[in-house]
Amino acid sequence: MASKVAGKICWKRVCGTRSFEIPRRKIGTSVAASGAASKTQLESLGRDKPFRTTMSIEVDPYLRHLFDADPALNVYNSSIVNLSVGAPGPDLLKQCNTLLATATRHRLEEEEKEGKYYLFQYGITSGLWECREELAKFLTRRYGDPVAREDLILTCGATHGLQLILTSVMAPDGVIFVDEVTYMIALDAFKQFPLKRVVSVPMKNDVVDLDELEKLVQAERHKSYTLNENKIFWAMYYTVPTFHNPTGMTLTPDMCKRVVKMSRDNAFAVVCDDVYNLLHYNNEYPPHRLFNYDDSQDPDYTGGNIISNGSFSKILSPALRVGWIECGPRVVNILKNSGILKSGGAVNHYVSGLVASLLHLKLEDRYLDSLIETYKGRMKALCDVLDEHLPNYCSYNHPEGGYFVWIKLPEDIDALPFMEWCKQVYKVMAIPGARFSNHGESKNCIRISIAFHSAETIAKAATIMCNAITEYMRVKNVKPNLNM
Repeated sequence: MASKVAGKICWKRVCGTRSFEIPRRKIGTSVAASGAASKTQLESLGRDKPFRTTMSIEVDPYLRHLFDADPALNVYNSSIVNLSVGAPGPDLLKQCNTLLATATRHRLEEEEKEGKYYLFQYGITSGLWECREELAKFLTRRYGDPVAREDLILTCGATHGLQLILTSVMAPDGVIFVDEVTYMIALDAFKQFPLKRVVSVPMKNDVVDLDELEKLVQAERHKSYTLNENKIFWAMYYTVPTFHNPTGMTLTPDMCKRVVKMSRDNAFAVVCDDVYNLLHYNNEYPPHRLFNYDDSQDPDYTGGNIISNGSFSKILSPALRVGWIECGPRVVNILKNSGILKSGGAVNHYVSGLVASLLHLKLEDRYLDSLIETYKGRMKALCDVLDEHLPNYCSYNHPEGGYFVWIKLPEDIDALPFMEWCKQVYKVMAIPGARFSNHGESKNCIRISIAFHSAETIAKAATIMCNAITEYMRVKNVKPNLNM
């Protein structure tokens, strides 16, 4: 424990935390104290009497990666085969050593040639021009659809892009429509905006039920919202339209067109988490992204209601923290003037320079090709096992891309205790479905990821899990409904 020094913060270690004692301050000065006190408490203290409050901060342990702190998610733990995590493994990430070394040399040589060293200066608000130019070319050839540099805003990844959208163009008291099951970290992010309401939309065949979405939009649109020249959308529909997380499914072209029309007619935004689009396994090009259907040449085009939120985390490396927002002119113009971008002088400016070189030298194209082949093999290995060993009272759909397979157990089985049991008995685990629902629905579902482990490991673990389902049903004496 440190000794107390008047007027300074003192600390001590207590049960894994550091306890901070806040210095004395008089009530009525500019800051009374960190922490909250009721009006009665303040009156009992007297306005000129000092008071103290304490708060605790968990001691920062030595951790090596995002999943290190949680034993249930530590995918590097070799004692359990963890099929939960949507992140690449070391066998793929090791290739980044050579890729980034080559890109770094190229980019620094380019800086020396020019002699201005702009790469180390504050950047322009929308992000490094060369990076957006190369990114537009890269996306055009990989999507098979045109992408324009001026439609791109660089971000620190898709989560940062989502935060920008929530704070920059959406009403502070607006509505966020989400699929009944969706990306769980997005749900966590939405909870940090207590004035915004999250409304779940039912799903049908593992994709959004657009009839239900339209009903919900009509029920909400005429309420009062705080809008101005920047907060232009009263609501947003957050979705993963291509290779959905967690179901793996993709919206059909007709559904995409209907979503675009619905967003235009009702003046809300559609924010697409487009991080898996380029990981497609059956065709030369992936399905058209939803943004492609919001055509500026349409007579009813309203300046862009669809926002595509992309990232290099799934197609290169999570650590780069570089992503992009692709959007229409009215959203682009607002984002360019947002406080965090305008004051920050671009995001991840130096790393954007390295990404520009990776794209210019076609290094990312070659790496992405290898990722597609690798993940395609892993997806096939998993689905082959499920086709052969998954009990017939369970079901799943075979995705054509992305990271995830969504398994449905009998409706009266809760996947949470099953996965706990499977982890303890068979040393295999995945994420229960309720984690992806705003209301804790889909309790009988499991999401499996193909991202981290080899095809052989995935196949072995999936076989064990299928057998575990049968054993768990026997142990729990559950009679499956074969008509499901």
